[in-house]
Amino acid sequence: MTIERHTDEELDELLGAPVVAREQVHGWPLSSVERVRLVDGRTLAYKAQLPPTVEPSFYEAATSPLLPGHQLLGRLGATETMALEWIDAPLLTGAADLAGHGRAVVAAIGEIRGDLPSYLNAGDTDAWAELAAETTDRWERIIEAGWFRSTGAEEVAKVRAWAESRPVLAAIEAGTRITHGDLKADQVFTTADGYQVIDWQRPVVAPPEVDLVSLLVGAGVDPRPVCEPAVVGIFWLLRLRWAVEAQDELFPGTRFPLFDGWAAEAAANI
Repeated sequence: MTIERHTDEELDELLGAPVVAREQVHGWPLSSVERVRLVDGRTLAYKAQLPPTVEPSFYEAATSPLLPGHQLLGRLGATETMALEWIDAPLLTGAADLAGHGRAVVAAIGEIRGDLPSYLNAGDTDAWAELAAETTDRWERIIEAGWFRSTGAEEVAKVRAWAESRPVLAAIEAGTRITHGDLKADQVFTTADGYQVIDWQRPVVAPPEVDLVSLLVGAGVDPRPVCEPAVVGIFWLLRLRWAVEAQDELFPGTRFPLFDGWAAEAAANI
């Protein structure tokens, strides 16, 4: 699949004002973000993304000051498109007391209201068991097919046993809710009115602290001194799930060392 984008003329009509400039500010095979300047003085982020994503429906369902204003622009083939308010504020990248900021953001995510869609569900022990089994089964098949070469049967067996262990099940039983699912410091803006968070493609129902682990790991900070070990492991199982899905479904037929590396990193940290 290829990302499709609206022409300037199409955006003129959809956004209600002519486009005077647009530039790509982010891109990878599944998504593209452009800064679009309009003749009426507005600046918007134009986002085009391929599956898997629930972001458009998440924005429509969610009520929270964490989310910027948005306008859904429809689908072009398999590509979902939307325009978001451009956030002109510092990012959390490099902030002092990242863990403190992270806890505040996690608390704010817990206050989002609405019938929120999720991409993955680990909301109770049955859902967790199903997710863990599917992930490790697919991982095993990918290893046997030769796509992943940095892990083997020993790592798969270790992760399966860990997923069924009492501390992990207790972490799930302690409480779950919607989480961002891939929170990073460069997705969190610090505005005069508080935080704003972007990139809600794949929210996960999981223990809330998973987002704090994600934020710290993304910044190269060891989360174990401030997060429960079982929740740290749950984060890495979710990262493993994304690695096997990306190799197995999104880019089948081509071996990607990046995804192999993610799986190995996850296994080493569980």
